Amino acid sequence: MRNLLEATIADVREAAQNDSALLVSPTHVLAAAQAPHVATVAGYPTGRHHSLIKASEARLAVQSGAAEVWVAVDALLGDATALLTDLITVREACPQPVALGLIVPSSEHAAAAARAAAQAGFDKLIYATQEHLAEAETQIAREPAGVLPALVWPTAQPALVWPTA
Repeated sequence: MRNLLEATIADVREAAQNDSALLVSPTHVLAAAQAPHVATVAGYPTGRHHSLIKASEARLAVQSGAAEVWVAVDALLGDATALLTDLITVREACPQPVALGLIVPSSEHAAAAARAAAQAGFDKLIYATQEHLAEAETQIAREPAGVLPALVWPTAQPALVWPTA
């Protein structure tokens, strides 16, 4: 998947002619519509958007042609109920067959976030780096979220690495 989150709309349009899978900002989903697979983000980069804003952003992107949405959550949110509510709200706004991915925070809350994603019906976990993936997999290996497929953020544009405290 080619990461075009920081690309201009002209670059997105050009890439949509040649690439099979694109990751674009929510405002560029329509410009990428000719690509066979379009993914976007919601709540990115901080995850500190209200649940309804994230859900609306995701839903509009899907209605504009996105097949997949990667959701950012607040890395410092320690309230498991609020986190689960956040993710369920997005899933309700974007039912199957839309694929949802959780951008797993690089914090002590990574395992809780992955667990909430599995409970909310998400399809995959997205990690900032290969090292982050390896570290998180040891934490969640025995949990339900361990069965969700894991991807590493496309390298053309690195993901934000959230604070650890």
